[in-house]
Amino acid sequence: MDASMRADLKAQINEALNRAKWKKACYFYDDFGYRHFIGLFSQKGISEIKRLLREKKLLSRLSEFDVKTTEPDTSLNSNS
Repeated sequence: MDASMRADLKAQINEALNRAKWKKACYFYDDFGYRHFIGLFSQKGISEIKRLLREKKLLSRLSEFDVKTTEPDTSLNSNS
Protein backbone atom coordinates (compact mmCIF):
# COMPACT_ATOMS: atom_id res chain seq x y z
CA MET A 1 0.00 0.00 0.00
CA ASP A 2 1.55 3.26 -1.06
CA ALA A 3 1.44 6.55 0.82
CA SER A 4 -1.28 8.17 -1.32
CA MET A 5 -3.60 5.19 -0.87
CA ARG A 6 -2.96 5.17 2.87
CA ALA A 7 -3.70 8.91 3.09
CA ASP A 8 -6.93 8.42 1.09
CA LEU A 9 -8.07 5.61 3.39
CA LYS A 10 -7.27 7.71 6.45
CA ALA A 11 -9.32 10.61 5.02
CA GLN A 12 -12.27 8.27 4.35
CA ILE A 13 -12.12 6.89 7.89
CA ASN A 14 -12.03 10.39 9.39
CA GLU A 15 -14.99 11.46 7.23
CA ALA A 16 -17.01 8.42 8.34
CA LEU A 17 -16.18 9.08 11.99
CA ASN A 18 -17.36 12.68 11.64
CA ARG A 19 -20.69 11.55 10.12
CA ALA A 20 -21.30 8.75 12.65
CA LYS A 21 -23.91 9.23 15.38
CA TRP A 22 -24.54 7.34 18.61
CA LYS A 23 -27.63 5.14 18.36
CA LYS A 24 -29.19 2.22 20.20
CA ALA A 25 -29.10 -1.30 18.77
CA CYS A 26 -32.21 -3.06 20.08
CA TYR A 27 -32.78 -6.75 20.57
CA PHE A 28 -35.91 -8.59 21.69
CA TYR A 29 -35.83 -11.97 23.44
CA ASP A 30 -38.61 -14.40 22.48
CA ASP A 31 -40.31 -17.00 24.71
CA PHE A 32 -37.46 -19.45 24.13
CA GLY A 33 -34.70 -16.97 24.99
CA TYR A 34 -33.55 -16.39 21.41
CA ARG A 35 -32.40 -12.86 20.66
CA HIS A 36 -33.87 -11.07 17.61
CA PHE A 37 -32.46 -7.85 16.21
CA ILE A 38 -35.14 -5.14 16.06
CA GLY A 39 -33.03 -2.34 14.59
CA LEU A 40 -31.02 0.83 15.16
CA PHE A 41 -32.80 3.76 16.76
CA SER A 42 -32.20 7.27 18.04
CA GLN A 43 -33.07 8.06 21.65
CA LYS A 44 -36.53 9.23 20.56
CA GLY A 45 -37.15 5.99 18.67
CA ILE A 46 -36.08 3.77 21.56
CA SER A 47 -38.41 5.69 23.89
CA GLU A 48 -41.35 4.85 21.60
CA ILE A 49 -40.40 1.17 21.50
CA LYS A 50 -40.09 1.06 25.28
CA ARG A 51 -43.51 2.67 25.63
CA LEU A 52 -45.09 0.08 23.33
CA LEU A 53 -43.39 -2.84 25.08
CA ARG A 54 -44.30 -1.45 28.51
CA GLU A 55 -47.98 -1.35 27.49
CA LYS A 56 -47.78 -5.03 26.50
CA LYS A 57 -45.77 -5.92 29.63
CA LEU A 58 -42.81 -7.08 27.51
CA LEU A 59 -40.25 -4.43 28.44
CA SER A 60 -38.13 -6.96 30.36
CA ARG A 61 -37.44 -8.79 27.06
CA LEU A 62 -35.73 -5.78 25.49
CA SER A 63 -31.99 -5.24 25.50
CA GLU A 64 -30.18 -2.26 24.00
CA PHE A 65 -26.59 -1.37 23.25
CA ASP A 66 -24.93 1.90 22.27
CA VAL A 67 -23.31 1.86 18.83
CA LYS A 68 -21.72 4.56 16.72
CA THR A 69 -22.88 4.25 13.14
CA THR A 70 -23.67 6.09 9.93
CA GLU A 71 -26.70 3.85 9.27
CA PRO A 72 -30.13 5.53 9.29
CA ASP A 73 -32.73 4.71 11.93
CA THR A 74 -34.83 1.62 11.39
CA SER A 75 -38.48 2.34 10.66
CA LEU A 76 -41.13 0.17 12.28
CA ASN A 77 -44.73 0.00 11.20
CA SER A 78 -47.09 -0.19 14.16
CA ASN A 79 -50.27 -2.24 13.68
CA SER A 80 -51.93 -1.18 16.92
